[in-house]
Amino acid sequence: MKYFACAMAILGFACSSFTDEVQAQDCIVSPMSFNSHVANVEGEMTVKAGKGCGFGLNGIQGAISEATIVQKPKAGMAGVRGIMPYYVAKPGYKGPDEFSYAIIGTDQYGGPMRVTTKMKVTVVP
Repeated sequence: MKYFACAMAILGFACSSFTDEVQAQDCIVSPMSFNSHVANVEGEMTVKAGKGCGFGLNGIQGAISEATIVQKPKAGMAGVRGIMPYYVAKPGYKGPDEFSYAIIGTDQYGGPMRVTTKMKVTVVP
């Protein structure tokens, strides 16, 4: 329960404070390329233990109607605020984690769009 309360406190900070400065200090998300309206993509991120990281969805052509977590992480916590995915690393944890999220909507031609991203996370002290 203590971890959950701490994670929620971190999450409140993480979701409201996504500035370039905060992201540069607390997390790094490698650029990803989306080249299809139906795709499976892999991404990488590095996050400091106990910190949160949100990231944008650049490069998707079309209208995003929903973003959802499709595979929860084992060590941290992942979610979506609006259409912005985020990850919060467990305080004191160091090591690998991963989660997957899906972007759902309509592509630039009016057809269905679903891009699923498996995010490989490295949590550092």
